[in-house]
Order: sequence, then structure tokens, then C-alpha cells
Amino acid sequence: MTMTPIRQQALVFLLVLVLALNGAAIIVGARAFDHLRDATRTQCKFDSDLGGAPIAVNPATKKASVLGVSIVADARVAWRGLGCPGHLPPAAPSFVKWAKFYHLPSD
Repeated sequence: MTMTPIRQQALVFLLVLVLALNGAAIIVGARAFDHLRDATRTQCKFDSDLGGAPIAVNPATKKASVLGVSIVADARVAWRGLGCPGHLPPAAPSFVKWAKFYHLPSD
């Protein structure tokens, strides 16, 4: 069975359409990947900066706030969980003290 010229044209059109859609998908995927990589790097930098922060003590209660200690602990955990490049700064001694007090991860 031979193909008619219209069927041949339709087949070529479908082939070109499929190739064009695949090319568009690759471009969109690459842009999304670049965006996610940049967002992850930004989050890594933020977590790195926050993860080394010292903890302030409230003079009235002579304690650090659970929220403040939790934020630093969460930043350190997130930095490791994201697989960030480089080195996380060492934890401030004040953070280590209050993280142990509140039973939060300190390293």
C-alpha cells in the first residue's frame, strides 16, 4: 500500500510538530532547573548566614527564646538537608547551650 501525498505531508507535519514540542519541553525544563538551582543556592546562603548566629538572652527571664533557638536550629538542619556546598559555620557557643537546654539539634 502506497502513501498518498496528503498522508506523507501529514506524517511530516506530525514529525515536525513532535520535534518542536520536544525542543520546547527541553527549553522550559532547563529554565525551570536553573530557577530551582538559583533558589536553592539562595536558601543555602540564607541558612548558612543564620546558622552561625549567636543567641540573645532576655534579661528579664535570663533565658533565650525558644523561637530564636528554633530558627537557628532549623536553618542548620535545612542547610544540611538541601545538600548545600561549602561549609556551615560552626555553631555559636550560645546557640549550643540553649539548643541543649530546649532539646533541639545543635550540630
